[in-house]
Amino acid sequence: MTRLTGLKAMRKALTIGVFVAAVTALIGFQASGVAAQPPLWSIVVHFQYEDGFEFDYVLEQGVSTADLGAALAECGRSHWNGSVVRYHCYAVPE
Repeated sequence: MTRLTGLKAMRKALTIGVFVAAVTALIGFQASGVAAQPPLWSIVVHFQYEDGFEFDYVLEQGVSTADLGAALAECGRSHWNGSVVRYHCYAVPE
């Protein structure tokens, strides 16, 4: 009788172990698929006004790494200095 109970306990432990290993493998496969995608960037403009007011504005989202330099250059050319004391563009990974 104890032998049968021991086999059932061992079978249950092995079943749980196999299930945990399978779930862990599935999570690992999904994580590696996400990491294989090329990184995307958001272009953000930081404004600082004469009265001390500052804010950041997301100008563009989903910019690829290959297009990042051109997008930052375009951002710098696209703004004019009226009441803005300072502004600069920077990239933020998504």
